[in-house]
Amino acid sequence: MIVLWILLGLIALIFLLLCIPVRFDLNYNGEATVFIRYLFLKYRVLPAPEPKKEKKSSEKKSEEQAKEKKPNPLLQQVKKYKEAEGLTGLLTLAKDLLKATGTRFGKLLRHIKLKDFDLYVLVGGGKDAAEIAVLYGEVCAGVYPAVSVLLGLTNCKSPHGRVSVDLDYSVKEPKVLCAASGAVRPLFVVHHGVQFILRTILPFYNKFQSAGKPAVKSAAPAANKKERTT
Repeated sequence: MIVLWILLGLIALIFLLLCIPVRFDLNYNGEATVFIRYLFLKYRVLPAPEPKKEKKSSEKKSEEQAKEKKPNPLLQQVKKYKEAEGLTGLLTLAKDLLKATGTRFGKLLRHIKLKDFDLYVLVGGGKDAAEIAVLYGEVCAGVYPAVSVLLGLTNCKSPHGRVSVDLDYSVKEPKVLCAASGAVRPLFVVHHGVQFILRTILPFYNKFQSAGKPAVKSAAPAANKKERTT
C-alpha cells in the first residue's frame, strides 16, 4: 500500500511539474539570442554554448576517415525509396510529411502564450528604386499575414503584438529586428510530441522502410474459396 501511495505521489509531482510553464525570451538583431526559464533555472539556447577543446589533428583525421568509410543509412534508404517509387513518390512523401508536421505544430502553437512580440523589418539595399519598391510590396504581403496568423494562434493581441515594415532607399542592407517573450506548459509539448510520433512519424517511417518490398498477400481469401467449393 505504501508503494502505491509513493507511485501516486510521484505521478502527481510529475503532472504538477509538467503544468508549470516554461518561459522563453527571444531577441534578434543580426544574431539570435534565446533564453529558456523554468522555475529558478535559466538556460541559454542561442548562441550555442562554447564547444569543448578541439581534439588533436591525428584524432580528427581518424574520426573523419571512419565517417567516410561508414555509409549514411538514411541516404541509402532515400535512394532505395526513390528507386522503388520514383522521384515523384519521394517528393510526395516529403510534401505530406511537411504538411502533417505543420498541422501538428499549428495545434501546439495554440498552447503557446505570447506575452510580447515586436517585429521590425527595414527594406532597402538595392540600387534600382523600382526593384526596392517591388521588394517592399512582396515583404509586406508576406510578413503582415504571417504575423497576423501567428498572433491569432498564440492569442497575442495589440498592444503586445506589434509589426512594422519600413522602406528606406538610402539603407545599404535590409535589417530585421525581433523581440518576443512567452510561455508554454510542458504538458502540451509532451502531448503533441507523443501524438506527432505515433500519428505522423511512425506511419511515415513504416511507409519509408517498406519501399521496394513485396506486399504480403493474405491467405484467408484462398482458404474461404476452398471451403465454399467443398
